[in-house]
Amino acid sequence: MTRCRKLEGDGARSQLGAIFTAHHGTGITEQDRVPSGDNSPFTLGVFWDNLLAGSFNTSAQEPSSPGAWDASIGDDATGNLIFQSLASLLQLAPNSRYPNGMQLYHDAVLSQLRRVSTGHSIVRATIPTGTLLYHGRPSNLPPTRDWLAFDPEHAMMFAPGVNGTLFTYVTTRELNVIYFDGASANKFDGVVDSQDILLWGQVNHVPRDGAMGELDRMDAGCAWGQQYGLDGLLRMQLDFELMYCDFSQGIQLISTASMVAGDGITNAPSPDRREHGFSDVQAPMQMPAQNASDLASSTMPFPRDRPKPRLHPVAPPPGWKGSLPSSFLQGRHAGTWHNWSPGEVRIKVYTSSMITFYDPALESLVQARRQLTRDAYRLEGISREDTARIRANIEEAMARDPAAAGGVDWHAVAHTVQDRFSDRLPFIRYLLHLESANATAHAVQVRTELIASLLPYMQREDVGTPEWFAHIAHGCATRFTAHLPPSSFTKQERILRNAIDEVLHEICRVYTESWREAFDVEEQSAEVTDGLLEKWCRAFDALVKWLDWPAWMTCNPPCGVDEYCYVPQAAAWKPDVGREPRCLKIQDSGH
Repeated sequence: MTRCRKLEGDGARSQLGAIFTAHHGTGITEQDRVPSGDNSPFTLGVFWDNLLAGSFNTSAQEPSSPGAWDASIGDDATGNLIFQSLASLLQLAPNSRYPNGMQLYHDAVLSQLRRVSTGHSIVRATIPTGTLLYHGRPSNLPPTRDWLAFDPEHAMMFAPGVNGTLFTYVTTRELNVIYFDGASANKFDGVVDSQDILLWGQVNHVPRDGAMGELDRMDAGCAWGQQYGLDGLLRMQLDFELMYCDFSQGIQLISTASMVAGDGITNAPSPDRREHGFSDVQAPMQMPAQNASDLASSTMPFPRDRPKPRLHPVAPPPGWKGSLPSSFLQGRHAGTWHNWSPGEVRIKVYTSSMITFYDPALESLVQARRQLTRDAYRLEGISREDTARIRANIEEAMARDPAAAGGVDWHAVAHTVQDRFSDRLPFIRYLLHLESANATAHAVQVRTELIASLLPYMQREDVGTPEWFAHIAHGCATRFTAHLPPSSFTKQERILRNAIDEVLHEICRVYTESWREAFDVEEQSAEVTDGLLEKWCRAFDALVKWLDWPAWMTCNPPCGVDEYCYVPQAAAWKPDVGREPRCLKIQDSGH
């Protein structure tokens, strides 16, 4: 008997791709809420009041009655969104994923809407002493304020032509930067919302520099960050990059190399090039271009009054024999080295200062999201009051010594939770979608997995009573945070703790509700068991969709040795192919 739609593929591993394909981009709507046996919402209202007042204590988490643990969270809860952002920090794939924010671009061939990955977090970060950084440009003129890459392949994309030069730097001290998550270097409206709110106090900032606001953004960001000793702004496009404010501070040039490189990309002039009259970028722009469709989706879109983005043809040095690989495709491949945890390891984030626009205290954004699906969330609906509140929070977090916080590694806590359930949830979902003619035998398989996940929280006393199930749910939901000292938390840490608690509450509620019903399932009739299997299937499907963890975002089937896993980002000059991970050939000549 088929109780839930059978998933594609065989085995728990194959279900990860099925989960992503089935659920990506559709958002969480009212009918997708995790089913609960109790219709009363678990709003965490008192919990939040205590958190924001700094007076939370672990005893407040104890269930006030045997049924308190099985109340569902409120519709406006954002714990899953904050958790997903926290667990995705500095990882390319999940930050490439959600196509949020829309901007209309026109060119002679195409006129259509584009969506890109909007960030909702701003985090203080550092880059350690001794880190190599790279800058590529189509001339040998040394930069003074410009972009830096973490991988040479990324920098080499911007060093086209016969004068293309790769500058290699090393950090001479720890660099202080501010990190914007999401595909924050993609320049579209939406992805730059958080940057524009910080720098100008509004979204949809109108650029005045002819480079989609990038020069204005770099100048304004460096001016703002000077009061906090910031060296640059950290963002992500097809790889992580740094808008670096002053090349005479904190880094040392160790190599200047005339490039033997393939094609390259004409990009916007940087502030220091603007001062030099663009002389260093004029020459290569006269070179004939290849087809713009050869550019992959993560390169910079240009408005209609500027040249279309293009790849310069290969310019090998005298005496060179044979062909050269594409610089662009090598740069795209390099970015995927940082797809998943641990992500870009040359950067350290301070989660005690993590500002999130999913903070439920930002009521204007809560209201703006109510009629939207997850893929359409952006910051366009933020009020003046909430803008002032978030900017004040950012300034407070930046003025504080990041080492003065309580020392909890919230990124690690989120990953510990994710590690505990990231394979168990797909497996139990796989079991529930199996076809079986024997309902009881099928239910016993599911029951075994429920016990395995909840066993650390089961005691021998009062087995089978309401108090016993409440104790299991409570132990499961509070194990990772109840021991942490809230008195030392920053305001941002309280928000992160609540997000983790919300996520664990939902996971443990679904598991424990199912376990309560599966406890004596072997004594139930086939009709009752069939109904329970269908109920559990719907509950775990909805839970997995609600959580939407980066750990489940993989290429399925796994890529071969001649391939790498790639998550497309949006482009203004070609059809949107979606955000599903896909395998690309390492020596691919395509798109």
